[in-house]
Amino acid sequence: MADHGDAGADADVDVAVVGAGPAGAVAACTAARRGLSVALIDRETFPRDKTCGDGIGPGAVRVLRDLDLDSVLGGRRRIESVTVFGPAGERSENPVPVLPRKSTDVFVVPRLEFDEHLFRAALASGAEDLSGTRYLGMADVGEHGRIVELRDAAGARRRVRARLVIGADGAYSAVRKDLVGEDRTSRKFVGVAMRAYAESQGFDDGPSMLFEFSPDLLPSYGWIFPVGEGTVNIGVGLPIAQLRDRGVDLRMLLGQFADRLRERGVALGELRQERGHQLPGVMGMPQLAFGRAALIGDAASMINPVSGEGIAYAMTSARRLVDALPVDLADGVALSTALAGFERGFRSDHRLHFLSCRFTMALLRHAVPAGVVLRAIQNDPRVLSGVFDMLFGDGRLQAGTALRIARHAR
Repeated sequence: MADHGDAGADADVDVAVVGAGPAGAVAACTAARRGLSVALIDRETFPRDKTCGDGIGPGAVRVLRDLDLDSVLGGRRRIESVTVFGPAGERSENPVPVLPRKSTDVFVVPRLEFDEHLFRAALASGAEDLSGTRYLGMADVGEHGRIVELRDAAGARRRVRARLVIGADGAYSAVRKDLVGEDRTSRKFVGVAMRAYAESQGFDDGPSMLFEFSPDLLPSYGWIFPVGEGTVNIGVGLPIAQLRDRGVDLRMLLGQFADRLRERGVALGELRQERGHQLPGVMGMPQLAFGRAALIGDAASMINPVSGEGIAYAMTSARRLVDALPVDLADGVALSTALAGFERGFRSDHRLHFLSCRFTMALLRHAVPAGVVLRAIQNDPRVLSGVFDMLFGDGRLQAGTALRIARHAR
C-alpha cells in the first residue's frame, strides 16, 4: 500500500478505480502491472450481466491483444459478413471490409463473460477486489489525494484514500456527478437501447451481423449479433429525444423489429432477458481531468452516437490514462500535468473521428440523406469500409468517402 500519512482513512492506495467494467478493469489491470497499488470498486459482484450488443470491435480487440488479454476470444469465430436492410427493406450482404494497416476483426462475446474476464485479469495483476461495495462520495484532502467513501452489502462503511481516483462507473456515474455536478446540456446527447437474447439458426455459419435501418429506428438501427450455439443478441436503439417525440417505447420497437425479421424468413425464437440502458454520446463529453481524479469510458460519455459502441473508447481511454501517469503519484504537479495531457491528447486524436460521427448522425436523422448514405453503404464496398472504420474503430469520414456517398443521391 502507498503511504499517504494519516488522513482518516481505513486504507491507502495509489489508485482507486470506481467501476469494474471494461474501462475500470483495464485501468486497474494496467496500473497494477506498473506496480501501483489499486483498489477496484464496483457495487456489483462478478460475474454480472451488462446491457449491450455484445459486439467486440476492432479497437477493443487491439487493446486485448496488446495487453495479452485476448484469451477471452479463444474458440470464437471472427464475424465474416454484414447484412444491411435499408429504410425501404432493401437488403445487401457484404464481407467484413479489409482496411490497409488496420484490423477489422469483430467478435461477439456476452458481457457476462467479457467483463468477468477483464475483472479477473485486473485482480490477477494485483488489484484489490472491492466489488460488492457501493461508492458513496469522496472528499479532496489536498496533497494526500482523495478519500473515497464506500459501503458494502452488509451496510459497513469504509474509507479509502487514493492518490488518484478514476471514475469508470458507467452511464449513471456517481463520480462524474461529484466532479462535474448536474450537466443538463449533455442530456440531449443521450441515447437508449434495449437488448434481448433469442434462439436463431444461420447466423453462426460464417458468422454474420445484421443491421436494419428502418424509418422508425433512424437515426439509429436494429441489430442481430450471433452469440454462438444458435443464440443471438437482438436489440434496437434510439436517441431519447426522438423516443419521446414519437411517443413510442423501446420494447414495442424491439418487438416490431423481431416481427419484421420473422416476416423476412429469419427463424427467431421468443425474446428473453430484455433490458434497456442509457448511452451517453460523445457530443456530451464532460471535462475528463480534475485534481487527482479523471473520468473514462461511459462515465465520460464515450459512446459513438451512431453505432452506440463504447467498449473500444473505454478500453483505449483507460490504457492511455494509465500510460500517461507519472512515476510518482505523490508529485501533485506532475500528476496534474499528466492528467491534463491525457485529456488533451485523447480529444485531439479523436477530434475528427467525433466530428465525423456527429455529421453522420445528423444525416441519418432525415429520410432523404439517410437513404443516400445507406444506398452507398449497400452498393459501394469502399464506402462500407470507411463507415465501418468510423462506427467500430476510430476512423473519420474521408473526403473520398463523402464523394462516393454523394454519387448515390437520386
